[in-house]
Amino acid sequence: MKLKLYGAMLSPFVRKVRIMLALKKVDYDIDIKVSPLGVPEGYEKIHPLKKIPALAIDDGDRELALADSSAIAGFLEKLQPSPSFYPTNPLDYGQALWLEEYGDTFIAQNCTFGIFGNVFFSWARGETYDPEKVKMAFQRMEEVIAYIEPILGDRDWLVGEGMSIADIGVISHFFNVEHAGYRLTEADSPSLYALKKRIEEHPEIAPLLAEERIVIQKLKFESPDLTTLRH
Repeated sequence: MKLKLYGAMLSPFVRKVRIMLALKKVDYDIDIKVSPLGVPEGYEKIHPLKKIPALAIDDGDRELALADSSAIAGFLEKLQPSPSFYPTNPLDYGQALWLEEYGDTFIAQNCTFGIFGNVFFSWARGETYDPEKVKMAFQRMEEVIAYIEPILGDRDWLVGEGMSIADIGVISHFFNVEHAGYRLTEADSPSLYALKKRIEEHPEIAPLLAEERIVIQKLKFESPDLTTLRH
């Protein structure tokens, strides 16, 4: 089976899929030219909404394109069931799906787009980012921390006894915040900080984040110090 992933590496949704692919040791090709800054002509045949990521699949008998990171992650779980990142307990499974969705919507809107999107895409357009919007996004990040902390508690993972799609879906967005110029600290949230550290130091995930930093260096994007806007 041949898999081809479409999407820029700095996208949290592309990152979520790449983490799943890496953890499950599934081979794939990637086209990083497709990004929120522009999609090539004809891409709508792969993703009708012209968003990222998309995964083109060719198993010899059938060709299929999947759009949306959650759909792709679910496909990968069925394609390569071990190791599993979806809990078997019904309650845990439901909670994991919800937390992934919470990451895709609320955290994405307020952390990824509110901070990274504001800073990085303003830079890409040759504009100056709006510090007041970044401040507001940091305030919304407090809501994320207040919601996630009680769920995580003193456990290593959000749901169950191991890393799940919930952890991947939530933490992926905080790497974008870091790329924009603010690294989550223990003072922000000891439990969330520890979860992020646990994921970024995973031997299968660390190389992916290193690749992202290389992309940023090649783009010559120098992130501002957002520390003063955090509080």
